[in-house]
Amino acid sequence: MHLLGATSIGTEMNDQNENEPKNDPNNDTKENKAKSLLAEVAERVKGSNDLVQEAYISKLVTKEVEQRVDLLDKAMQKRFTCLSELNKVNRPDVETFDADGKLASGTYTKDRLKMIKEAKEALAKVENAIDKALAGDWSKVKELK
Repeated sequence: MHLLGATSIGTEMNDQNENEPKNDPNNDTKENKAKSLLAEVAERVKGSNDLVQEAYISKLVTKEVEQRVDLLDKAMQKRFTCLSELNKVNRPDVETFDADGKLASGTYTKDRLKMIKEAKEALAKVENAIDKALAGDWSKVKELK
């Protein structure tokens, strides 16, 4: 039952009860039960304001929770993208090896170091936004692109 339409349902129930024949000796118990059921529904609908308010609050809370879940999901995807980017660039430009074939040293160009720094900063920004969101401040996650 859609609770926001409760007032119209209560009115419909009252109209149905008024249309029922009064004191008809031919009414069997099924009709009396139906009238009783309709009367109970109408009575509950009359006092449904608290239910309507609670349903409205629940609906808004559910909507906000769903938005936050979507934001968190996008932030986690962004984190994965940043990690992938960091793993791509976080390697030396030139590697030298010793006689046994083991890595002796690696050298980085200035551009490579800049790309690594930017990738680490992007990852740190996303992780910071996720941490703040999980602590209750969703503004940084909303700013992520």
